[in-house]
Amino acid sequence: MVSIAPTQSNILAALRNFLLAVLPATGSDGLPIQVVVGQTNRVPQVTSVDFVIITPIRVERLETNVDSYQDCRFTGSIAAAVLTVSAVQIGIVQPGATLSSNLVTAGTTIISQLTGPTGGAGTYQISQSQTVVSSTISAGGQTLQQALRITIQLDFHSANDTDAGDMASIVSTCLRDGFGVQQFANQSPNYGVVPLYADDAIQAPYQNDQQQIEWRWVVSAVLQANAIVVLSQQFSDAVALDLVSVDATYAF
Repeated sequence: MVSIAPTQSNILAALRNFLLAVLPATGSDGLPIQVVVGQTNRVPQVTSVDFVIITPIRVERLETNVDSYQDCRFTGSIAAAVLTVSAVQIGIVQPGATLSSNLVTAGTTIISQLTGPTGGAGTYQISQSQTVVSSTISAGGQTLQQALRITIQLDFHSANDTDAGDMASIVSTCLRDGFGVQQFANQSPNYGVVPLYADDAIQAPYQNDQQQIEWRWVVSAVLQANAIVVLSQQFSDAVALDLVSVDATYAF
């Protein structure tokens, strides 16, 4: 099974959390300013007059992949869909890794950690329910890392001529500053998303379903994230050497 992190949903969630942190809590109508994902079918327009729509528009590779390998072996048991790791012998236990053992159902992967120190002894949610007695289990893997530059369009809407432009100015200013970097770094969970910059805001009038013109300012936010693909990888625990008589085996 192949997994990737952060997902596009994770990246959009990180940006949404940032927007909610820097924008005013309420709009001119006294309602909370909503931040929603665009291009959603059968969903009416937001009812509040001040809101933000986020839409990913471009993903670009920044560099060649960086590959790495992680061996992992531990003592663990499984009850239902919970893996209990009692002791880690080699490496760290990572979500996304595939479990390897004669006792474990083929294709079983670790979904998330439930308890315990990160990557260590504790409990983990796995993808398949089963029962496995305490034994040695491997969960080695290969990671492929691709650095990405993600461009996301931000549409700031308001019913008056000031709110949308003010929101756009706040966001474009913060995304080009160390303050914005720190805001992303302080998020929990932290998906490793980092703001790079934002372009200049442009005014793009919007016609709603009542044929009324609303104020809309558009900013393109540019973020960086390292997309990590996790693949299952088996490792050898020991090497058995056999001696071969070259003269006897390869005699001419």
